[in-house]
Amino acid sequence: MLVCNQAGASPLTEFHNQQRGLPAQRPGAQSGASPLPREAGVPPASALDKDPCGAERARILVVDDNDDVRQMMAVALQTHGYSVAEAADAEEALRHLQRGPFDVVLSDYELPDKTGATMLREASRAGLLGDATVLIVTAHTQPDDADGFEIIRKPVNLDRLMSQVERVVGASGKVRAVPPLSADGGAAACDLVLYVSAGSAASVKARRSMDLTLRTFAGAPLHYAVCDVGEEPAKAEEDQVVFTPTLVKRSPGPRAWVLGDLSDAAVVIDLLKICGLKPST
Repeated sequence: MLVCNQAGASPLTEFHNQQRGLPAQRPGAQSGASPLPREAGVPPASALDKDPCGAERARILVVDDNDDVRQMMAVALQTHGYSVAEAADAEEALRHLQRGPFDVVLSDYELPDKTGATMLREASRAGLLGDATVLIVTAHTQPDDADGFEIIRKPVNLDRLMSQVERVVGASGKVRAVPPLSADGGAAACDLVLYVSAGSAASVKARRSMDLTLRTFAGAPLHYAVCDVGEEPAKAEEDQVVFTPTLVKRSPGPRAWVLGDLSDAAVVIDLLKICGLKPST
């Protein structure tokens, strides 16, 4: 099963998906280095992140070389209204920080070029962290060089992570964009479309899997439809569907695709939770 989001540049494999400065695609330094100067001619990124009233939105940098994990966290944070940047390694993270500032830096400990703790100490010595709160995600019980950093243990509990970020952002005085409301003042409906092909065994299995999964979200603000690509090719093209079966999350937040027979209900459930929905049972 594959999952990918509209802004991510690569698919998510087996699991759970902001833009890294790359065009949207269809689904389918050593410790002790010299201080890093801010990039000349690049305005502070916070100047570009305003809510409609002109207030600064909280900015979060997510650093992880695992595309699945990084993009899942980015989409969850975006859906909650934060401005998010992504980095796949320490050097890319440092380039983002040169353009800073960020309110929160959420970094995996094990990065391909150096540890997250080493990268963050470099950034601190170079004056790139400012007042950012740093959270290091790790499966290690006691990372050797992470003393002084707040640790989030793997596996990450998404609800707990959102609560930690909310606490940090609230203390910073920044705002986050409020997720859109429906006409009755509740959470905006999650709009899902399952694209299938007539006569396809995988499509039949996907429909059954969705029916079972959605029973646990009875009463949630959710709009779900099934579309046969042979009957509605224009709609499938609009949603950039190439393979069937494909589940498309059209809203809220960036569009996302789940490819496959949806036999792993946890993937769909996590997608719905990222949208702010909660199981009824």
